[in-house]
Amino acid sequence: MQLKQSIDMKTFTITIIAALLAGTVAFGQTIAVSGTVADEKGQPIPYAFVRDAQHNYATYADSTGFFKLRADPSSSLQVMANDYKSATVKVDITGSANIISLKPVNPPGTPVDGIVPLKSNEQVKVAGSTFLQERQLLAVWSPVYAGGIGGGGGGGTNVTIVKQGYTVEPTRGSRYSYENWVSGFGINKKDSLIVETANLYNYDKMNGNIMYTNDGKSMAAISTQQVKTFSLYDKSGRAHVYENAPMVSNKPFTEVLLSTPKYKIYKKIETKLQRADFHTDGVIENGHRYDEYIDDERYYFVGANDNKAQSISLKKSALKKLLAGDADSFIASQGSRDVDEDYVRDLGKSLGK
Repeated sequence: MQLKQSIDMKTFTITIIAALLAGTVAFGQTIAVSGTVADEKGQPIPYAFVRDAQHNYATYADSTGFFKLRADPSSSLQVMANDYKSATVKVDITGSANIISLKPVNPPGTPVDGIVPLKSNEQVKVAGSTFLQERQLLAVWSPVYAGGIGGGGGGGTNVTIVKQGYTVEPTRGSRYSYENWVSGFGINKKDSLIVETANLYNYDKMNGNIMYTNDGKSMAAISTQQVKTFSLYDKSGRAHVYENAPMVSNKPFTEVLLSTPKYKIYKKIETKLQRADFHTDGVIENGHRYDEYIDDERYYFVGANDNKAQSISLKKSALKKLLAGDADSFIASQGSRDVDEDYVRDLGKSLGK
C-alpha cells in the first residue's frame, strides 16, 4: 500500500489557536508547574492538553491526568480535553496547580471555544474529498480503542497466510514509531501553537510523514508548509519533537533530540521492508517466513555556525567535546547513567532552563 503524502495547507484540519508570541521570555522567568486535570466528580481526565496562555509552552497530561510543564508565573494555564469545556486558571507561583476541573460539553459535539470536536464517524477531508479510505487501511490502522496499530502496516501482513508453497508468518516490526495512536501538537511558521484534541497522530518512519486521524480508519499527512515543529507524546508521556531538517534528511520530518540556539542533535531513522524470502530444496531451508521492518538509526550533530550535519555516537565523551563544556554539569549529575536518546533529551531540557 502506498500512502499519499501531500496535503494542501488551506485544507489542513488542525485548528489554529491564536497564540502569537508576544515576545521572548527572558532566561529564568519560567517556573515548573504541575497539577492534575479532573472532571466535576474528581475523576482524572487522561491526556488533557495544557498550555501557557501567553507563550508556546505546552504539554499533555498522562493517563492519570497528571501534567508538568514550565510556564510564565505571571500567565495563566489553558486546559482542553475532547468532550469537555476548556478552562483557564492562573499559574500558581508555588508551582502547584492542584486540581483543574473541567465541565463536560452538553451535548457532545458542541463547539468548544470555536473548536468543533470531530465525530467518530467523520472522515479526514482533503480538498473536498475523503482521503485514504481504502479497506486495507483497516488492517494497518486499527481504532485506538481496539488495540492500536496493526503489525503489518504498509506492505507487511498481520495474519498468517499461505504463499508460494509456505506459510507466511505475521510481520515483525512496524513502519510506524508508536504502537498506538498518540497525542500531539505543533508550532506553525508564524510561531503560533496549533492543536486539535480530537486528532491522534503517528510518525511514519519510511517516508518521514506525521500522520493524523480522527476516526482510526482514515488518515492524512501533516504538511511542512504549515508546520515548523510537531511534538508527539509516547505512552510514558515523554515528548518527541519533529521538524524539517534538510541538512540531515530529505524527508518531511526528522526527530530532534536536543535543540539550543547553538546546536542541535537529530535522530535519523531509515526503515525498509524486507519481504519473506523463505525457500527450501526439500533438505536445506534458507530465508525468513515473515516480512520484517528493519530500522537503521543514526545520530547527527548540527552547529548553528555552519549548519552542517556531523555523524556522531551517543557517548559522554562525544557530548563533552561537541557541546564544549555546556554539558559537563549535567553529565556529572547523572553519575553512571547510560547515555541513550532519553539521556540526550533530558540534557536538552537542562540546557533550556
